[in-house]
Amino acid sequence: MHGNVNQFGFKAKKLTGMILVYAFLLSSCATTTTNDTQETIEITENYSVSEEVREEFGKAVVLMKAGKYEEAIQLLRAVTGKTSKFTSPYINLGIAYIATDQLDKAEQSLIKALKLNKTHPAANNEMALVYRKTGRFTEARQLYQEVLTRYPEFLPARKNLGVLCDLYLQDLKCALEQYEQYLNLQPEDKQVQIWVADVKQRM
Repeated sequence: MHGNVNQFGFKAKKLTGMILVYAFLLSSCATTTTNDTQETIEITENYSVSEEVREEFGKAVVLMKAGKYEEAIQLLRAVTGKTSKFTSPYINLGIAYIATDQLDKAEQSLIKALKLNKTHPAANNEMALVYRKTGRFTEARQLYQEVLTRYPEFLPARKNLGVLCDLYLQDLKCALEQYEQYLNLQPEDKQVQIWVADVKQRM
């Protein structure tokens, strides 16, 4: 526990192939978790925020879930203008920019998140996606591998590395390895099961 102060935390969760960082009220530490595996990955950040900032961030999250990214961007820019001490608004802003194909702005927002926490798995996963979308495949692969070295059960990065190797690098051995490791922890994912079968047919 870190005192009885108003804080908001965030969780990393899959949303249409991306990580959505969303807020919930806590009375202690702020944590990042992912529920894509049987175990929980936690990234702890301690901070306090005003009620106004917390409400704006919450509204932005609702807008992102509804696919209203342009509106979410306006709120998230307001949040980052009022506080620059924690990663979640910058990560969400990066996600929203990616969703609206504003990749330069996405990269700048994610750079700010990574300056605060250079090993944050969600921020690095999104940055690797920016690299992939801008043709920097080698950099994307390296970043996914770095994330997985630190967080081997962070499935969004595992799945994305498989896609990168499969569709962009034509490294079928890498793709199959990543897909199969993903399925070890997420065995009911029918889509990835189909991908595995397809890769095996092409090898």
